[in-house]
Amino acid sequence: MEREIKIISSANVKPSSPTPRNLRHYKFSMLDQIFPPTALALALYYPNTTQINDPDSFASQIMQQLTRSLSVILTRFYPLAGRASGEGEFIDCNDAGVPFTVARFSGHELSEHLADPRPDLLLPCGTDWGTDPGPDSAVALIQVNCFDCGGVAIGAVFWHKVVDASTVSAILRSWGAAARGSKEPVCPNYIAQYMFPQKEEMPVPLGSTTDIAKTGKSVVRRYIFDTSAISSLRSKLSSVKLPSRVEVVSALLWKCFMSASLVNGKSTSLLAQTLDLRRRAQPPFPPECFGNFLALAPATSTNDENAELGDLVKKMRDSITKIDDDYINRMRGDEGLMGYYENLRLMWTEYSQEVDILPISSVCGHGVYDIDFGWGKPVWSSRCETSNIDSEMGLVWNRIWLTDTRFGDGIEAWVILEDKYMSVFDQVEELRAIASVDPSPTLYLRSRF
Repeated sequence: MEREIKIISSANVKPSSPTPRNLRHYKFSMLDQIFPPTALALALYYPNTTQINDPDSFASQIMQQLTRSLSVILTRFYPLAGRASGEGEFIDCNDAGVPFTVARFSGHELSEHLADPRPDLLLPCGTDWGTDPGPDSAVALIQVNCFDCGGVAIGAVFWHKVVDASTVSAILRSWGAAARGSKEPVCPNYIAQYMFPQKEEMPVPLGSTTDIAKTGKSVVRRYIFDTSAISSLRSKLSSVKLPSRVEVVSALLWKCFMSASLVNGKSTSLLAQTLDLRRRAQPPFPPECFGNFLALAPATSTNDENAELGDLVKKMRDSITKIDDDYINRMRGDEGLMGYYENLRLMWTEYSQEVDILPISSVCGHGVYDIDFGWGKPVWSSRCETSNIDSEMGLVWNRIWLTDTRFGDGIEAWVILEDKYMSVFDQVEELRAIASVDPSPTLYLRSRF
């Protein structure tokens, strides 16, 4: 059914107090520079829990609450209110503000949207992969979507060159706390600019458009692994000590990708695992560190439809162990670029143009389902990926994101694949037997926190 979306208002939410002049230019760290251009977009869904009779009045109250609290936290997360520089080297922290749009889904309730999710409709802008924002572009945008039932869905888009998922989680938690009137703010730490200083010339990083993007049509599937499914997978890994839920699900999805890769003429696949360097450093970096603190741990295997999950987990672990304190220290300071090259040499020995790359990222444990703006916790958190199967041929980037399920004990896998890969991946019997495919998020409405 066609969804009528009406834009109610658009404004730029500015910091409640001006950014000091000495902070006017937020320079990207080297870790920001090596990150491929992409958007990080998500949506949070909140049912109406107030039993109100006037949704419009409630929406107006919410807007005031959200804009006021966003303005407060922007004094701390000041780069978000800035604009991209013409050269793409820094954020001009000019307090131009975060574009904030309010939209109304006339004649629709939140439950209808959840029954047939279209997360992309909840966003204030498109999220095409592989392009940087132009000069003077905003680096964070928000759209608040109101439904007739009083339910709300918040769509947010961040330029990934500026923040990673951990930073986004901190931003949203801080915003929620401010909206609730909390006096314990999250204070971001900006050490990345000094610990990993910007380099004048950077190479095209592995994982860039030339490495993993193709021209074609894509398909998006969501696979839900509940507690029993994860326990079943663990029972098949007797050779691995204490496998985590992320490990067992990642191994199965990699195995399914192997089948698709083999059918499409590739003999070898590489699982590129995204790791948070905050946790890998010794001692660990503060969790509030702002920016990108990410590294890729590549695990390579010959494509084998009968691969043992335990063997795949061991390969994943072997790769991850190489990203240690020495790995991080090599990239610090003025000689960090040489350390980056050395890390590439050590980590990517098995990479070639003939290898099929599958990036996989986990945001499990980031507390997204604890983000409360004062009217309860979200019933669902979603990526904002959509298939392009019905459109003209565009960029396709095979990739997987893992998130918590609403109650934190399962995993929701967002799998985005080229259509000819998905036609094989989606039919793997081992996957179909254990995971729920594209279940309706409306089931979460029947159980409240």
